[in-house]
Amino acid sequence: MPRHDVHMFFRRKQCERLFQRSAAAVGRNDPAEVCQAFDILSALLDHLDEGRDDIVFFADEGGSWQVVVDWQKVLPAWFTCLAATAGPDAYARRVVSCRVVEIVDKHDEYRRDKHLAKARRIATPEQRKALRAIR
Repeated sequence: MPRHDVHMFFRRKQCERLFQRSAAAVGRNDPAEVCQAFDILSALLDHLDEGRDDIVFFADEGGSWQVVVDWQKVLPAWFTCLAATAGPDAYARRVVSCRVVEIVDKHDEYRRDKHLAKARRIATPEQRKALRAIR
C-alpha cells in the first residue's frame, strides 16, 4: 500500500474507533459529554463531504462514505445520550427533523425505520409523545 493510502487508512480507522469509543462510553461517562462527542464526529463526517480544500484525499473521490461506522451500535448509543440530556421537544427535533435523520439518510438509509423505532423505544414517555407529534 502506498504511504498516502496507509495514512488515509489509519485516519479513517481512527475516526471509526472514535465512534466506537463514544458508543462504549454511554452509561460510563457524562451523557452530555458523550452526546457532544457524537455531534463533533458527525460534524467531521459532514466536513469530509463538503469537499473543501483543507482536507486532502488521495483518491479519485473522497468523502465520509469511506469511514465505516456501525450505525446499528452507534445510533442507539447516541439516542440514549440524547434521551438523557434533551427535553421532549429537543429530543424529537434532533431525532426526526434534523441531525440524526440526516445522518441515517446519508449513511444507513435502508435501516431508517429500524433506527427511528429504536429512538422511540429509548425515549422517555414524554419524548415519545413529542416524536409522535412531529411525525
